[in-house]
Amino acid sequence: MRKFWLYFGIILASSGIGTGLGILLVIFYFWDEIKSSIFHIHDTDSETNSNPASYYDKETLDKMK
Repeated sequence: MRKFWLYFGIILASSGIGTGLGILLVIFYFWDEIKSSIFHIHDTDSETNSNPASYYDKETLDKMK
């Protein structure tokens, strides 16, 4: 359904009748894509960095104490 709004926005922007609405739909589509990719990257970082001690061997962890 999300792709529908993108294509519908492109058709409206190209038609000349609904240019403003079409441009707005295309902007909203890409804004949502950018926002979801930023949140996905943030979620992935928090999951992988939840235990940074797992990247060090036992000897290095003992030296850091």
